[in-house]
Formats: sequence, structure tokens, C-alpha cells
Amino acid sequence: MTWTFDHLAFNTADGQTLQNNFEALLGLKPGRRPPFPFPGRWLYQDEQAVVHVIEQPTFDETALSHIAFRTDEDAEVVLKRVQGSGLPYQVAQVPEDGIWQVFVQMPGGVVLELDAKSVA
Repeated sequence: MTWTFDHLAFNTADGQTLQNNFEALLGLKPGRRPPFPFPGRWLYQDEQAVVHVIEQPTFDETALSHIAFRTDEDAEVVLKRVQGSGLPYQVAQVPEDGIWQVFVQMPGGVVLELDAKSVA
């Protein structure tokens, strides 16, 4: 099993300011984002979306939402491993992309997003 860093995600009420800061500091550029049912934007370095911005007007300050990793392993195998860990988790799917997301609540409050495709 091999995992690759995929992205960081932030919750913020002001996506434009966060985008401007990442563009000025790291040269990240806005790009394609799947049609999620909530507002946000993805910021790219070359072809990789490395920062996901989730726009939520209820946030007073920008906060880290989660850290994401991806694998070529089948989503069902990943889910079984997560279930075996006993850690709380939620499952979602990226619209139009076929990527399964398993959000795992780690001790201490960090959330990991584990992305995998299903071969079934």
C-alpha cells in the first residue's frame, strides 16, 4: 500500500482572501473543482490541486479542515482498514470523479481524508 499527499483543506468565510494569500506566497492558481453541493475553490500547483478552500460564512477565522492522501488501493480495502481501526469516520464520493473519500477523525482532532477509487 502506497499513500501520496494530495491536499490540505481549509474552512473559511473569505475564500478570496485565502486564495490571494496562497497565490502571492506560493504561486497557486485557481482551477477546476467538482460540483460539490457547497461553495469553495481549488488552488493548483501545475496540474495538482494542493489546497482546497471550503467557504463557510459561519467561520470567524480560517481553520484547517483536513489533510488528504490518495492511494491506488481499492476503496473497499481502505474502508475495511479504517473500520478495523475503531476510529470514527465518514464516507463521501467526489461528484463526477468516482473517487471515494473516507474522512477519519484522528485522536487530537486532526481529520485525515483517504482517497481511493473503487474497482467494483
